[in-house]
Amino acid sequence: MRALRRVDLECREEIYQKIAIYVERLTRVWKPQAVLLFGSFARDDVHEGSDVDIAVIADFREPFLDRIRRLLDLNEGLSLPLEPVGYTPEEFRTMWRVGNRFVREVAAHGRVLHGDLAGVFPGRRLRGRRDDGTA
Repeated sequence: MRALRRVDLECREEIYQKIAIYVERLTRVWKPQAVLLFGSFARDDVHEGSDVDIAVIADFREPFLDRIRRLLDLNEGLSLPLEPVGYTPEEFRTMWRVGNRFVREVAAHGRVLHGDLAGVFPGRRLRGRRDDGTA
């Protein structure tokens, strides 16, 4: 079972460095089309109860819950308060088409940590927000 972790607000920079290490790990395992940070860390609205919300879009073969377990396993030794979700490109597109608010929020306001959404949405300019604030 995972332990509840609290964010030490004085160590924000260290958390962002650990997020970068985590993204590097997961890109080696899955070669994702996109990795997006969403929620309070993406909005730069971090508080003690914040967790690190990450959406990974990749060619997963595992069932949804097994993906989450494997994504959490990559957090070994980093101890991030991580809440990852993993979708295949087709799942993400389908949820977009049916108007899923979560997917639309992640696509519109998520902070791109790796890749982009161009491969997920060919012909569309949905790329999330980059670290420099651009789309």
